[in-house]
Formats: sequence, C-alpha cells, structure tokens
Amino acid sequence: MSKSTALKAASQFLCLFLCLTLLPAAFAQQEELNGTVIYENGTYEGNIVPGLEEIYGNYTVHDIEPAYYSVYLMPGENETFNVSFRNEGNETLSIAPKVIAAPDDYYDVVNESWITILPENITVSPGAEQDFAIEVSIPEDAESWEYAAQIIFTNDTYPEEFDNPVYIQEYSDSGSSDSISDEEYSDSISDERYNGSMYVNAMHLGVSVSARPKLELQTSYVSDTIEPGKEYVYAIKIKNLAGKDVTIDPKVMRYEIYDYSFDEPAFSDDTIEISAPSTIKAGEIANMTIRVPVPENASGSYNAYIEMNADGKENGGSVPQISLSFTVDKQPTAPYIKTFNTTTADPITIEVSAETYDPHASVRISPEKAEPYFEMNLICNSIPVNMTLVKAAESGTVYSQGYISPIWAIEDGSSYQNDSRKYLETYRVPGAIGTWELTILPKNTNSFDYSITVGESE
Repeated sequence: MSKSTALKAASQFLCLFLCLTLLPAAFAQQEELNGTVIYENGTYEGNIVPGLEEIYGNYTVHDIEPAYYSVYLMPGENETFNVSFRNEGNETLSIAPKVIAAPDDYYDVVNESWITILPENITVSPGAEQDFAIEVSIPEDAESWEYAAQIIFTNDTYPEEFDNPVYIQEYSDSGSSDSISDEEYSDSISDERYNGSMYVNAMHLGVSVSARPKLELQTSYVSDTIEPGKEYVYAIKIKNLAGKDVTIDPKVMRYEIYDYSFDEPAFSDDTIEISAPSTIKAGEIANMTIRVPVPENASGSYNAYIEMNADGKENGGSVPQISLSFTVDKQPTAPYIKTFNTTTADPITIEVSAETYDPHASVRISPEKAEPYFEMNLICNSIPVNMTLVKAAESGTVYSQGYISPIWAIEDGSSYQNDSRKYLETYRVPGAIGTWELTILPKNTNSFDYSITVGESE
C-alpha cells in the first residue's frame, strides 16, 4: 500500500463531519454529493462532498511492488531487481521512472549514475501491469555509508498541507521474502519529511555500501591496567591496503552517544598523545604511537576510541577504529591478613599464586610489566615463624602471534606471544598447636590465590 493511513483517517473523519454538518443539503441535493476519490490500489465510491479533492488533491495512486527495496553491496558490485507498476487509472500513461532524493536527511542521496532503469520510457494502459528492471551499480571509489533515494513513476504529488505523511508499505529486502507490519513500518518513517514535493507514486530504495578497508591495524583495541604517575607508551602498526596514498589524522573520540555511565573518566581526553605520519603510502606499513602519561591523582577507568579520519573523512565502516580501555589501579600498601587455628603439630604447607593476562605486551613499549611476587610473614601464638620456600613455579599459555595479529605485523623472531602466565610459590613450616596469622602483601598484581594445608600434602 502506498497511501498514508493518516490521510485516509483524516479523509474519513472530515467526510463524516461534513456529511453530518451538511445532512439537510444532502437530502435536498443528492446528486451534488456524489464524488470519487481514488486511493490506495483502487477507487473509493461514496458520498464525498464536491471540492474535497481540492483539500486532499486529485490524483490516482497506482500499485507499485515492492514499495521499498534495499541492497547491500561493496564497491564494484551490482544488483538487479524488478519493480512492477500497475495502472489503476482510466487513462493510458507514459511512464519514465526518475531517481530523486529521499526525504530523510540522515542518508546520502544515491547518485543517479549508480542506477539504470529499463525500460526508460513506456506507455501503460489502464489496468495493465509493467515490470521495470532496476540495476544498482556501485563504483569502485564509493565510500562506506547508507544511501537512499526514491524512484518516482508519475509526477503526482501530495498537497503541501500533508507535510508529515505516514506510509504503510510492504517491506522487501534483498535476499529475503520477510515483511514487516504496517504499524512497524509506519513507526519507522512517520517523522520523515520532504525538503520538496511529496510524490504519490514512488518506491523507496535503500543502498548500504560496505567499502573494502583502506587500512589494516595490528590491533583494534588497547586495554590495560595502568598506575597513577607512570607513563605508558603503545606502538601500533598500520598497513595501507587502498592501493593509493591515504592521509590520516588520528583523534581521540568519546562514546558520548552510547555512554550511560555517570562516573567521571579517570583523566581527560587531551591527556592521551598520538603521533603518526600524516600520509601512508600505498602498501606501506607505518607506526602510530599512543602515549598515556597517567596523572598522579587519576582513579577509576577511561574508555574512548581513536578515529583515524582517513582521507579527511570520519569512519564510515571502511576505516577501522581503535578502542581504548584503561583501568587505573594503585598497588595495595597494606597486607592481607589471614588467621587460622591448628589442633595438631603436623607440618603446614602454604601456597600462594597469581595469574597475569597481558594481551597487549606486543604493542606496549613501556613500561615493561614486572613479574608478581609476594611479601609474606607468619606468626604463631604471637611468635614469628620462618617460612621455607620449597617450590617456585611459573606456567603460561603461548599463542602464535598469527592467531591474534596480522602476519605482516609480526617481526622476525617473535612468532609467539605469551600473554597469560601463572606464578606459584610453595612454603613449608613446622607445625604447632595454636593461633596463626599469615600476612600477604602482593606486588605487581591486584589479585592472588592462597591455600593452607595442615598435615602432609599430596
């Protein structure tokens, strides 16, 4: 359906109001009340007051299927689909479809040169149906974005009074026969307005262009736990895939639209310094340096992203971005205290361990993450007890860097990355009956595990 339900409702209401108001005149001059309003896909015969067409317009709404169509293409690709037009009027029409702007300013207008319509011009008799083949061809240099247009089949327009029409149309998606309800579709475009005339007999075309990336990044995010007063430096390799020189101007941007947090960021955006070449030549691999001098009073977290602004344009999907996520964490200065009681003199085994996960070790230039260790003390019945270290172990998980980084970003001799490690220390002390107090002060880690075993351990 291509006629506004708002228009139909208004027509019925005004018709009823005028008919009730002019009821005496209706009985006196019955012949003057008969009129015809053409709407939707047919003719509505009824008691319509003469002159009503001056308010709503005198036009014929023809049947156009589909009323909406969308295509998803990459530069250099094309797609052809068919649109049928059925003449619902009483006259033979000369149809020459044209491409015009869509009413929504959010979308860019589909370039007319992208669309070919065949036949270009044809006559359609009353009641006849004509198919048109519409080909959408995306040029190689098209940018990633959402585009929209209308294809109009007649020059009939809605009156200017109806500046907020609601369309009720079937939805036809490329590669899908699913449809959405009239209510869903009307809700989706009920606020659309034309900058110019509102055409009656038009189908709407959406074109989603997903361009091939111009750049490839060594990583798409940097997530790290950082300490106040220290400066962190990260280096990320960037490869130009565009086949031509690409200019970049990296800027730190905030997720303002999607950020529902009421917490203040750990530091301001201008704290982060970015250094990168202004131009990356075709096929070249360049370095971008991200410097984060953490303020002494920083606390909490910081989340943002780096907009590359390739060729002077904001990201439209063809240029990757880099997410930034930092958690500011101070190392504890007071130890953790654990008290326990024993009822036998069996020997005691104490194990303490910590795990580290550092996925960005390959891009962090400084500082180097120090290995965790523990300052430990043990007291039994208020008397210090010497702890004997009987075992120290380190284990980890090793990945080939090709698993997490592009092959071109891997330097010679660094084909593996060990980003997950576990450190374990085992102590043994003679047993005694009484009350014990164990203190553990972790270093270079914000979490640890411990176990206390009384008696012989397996």
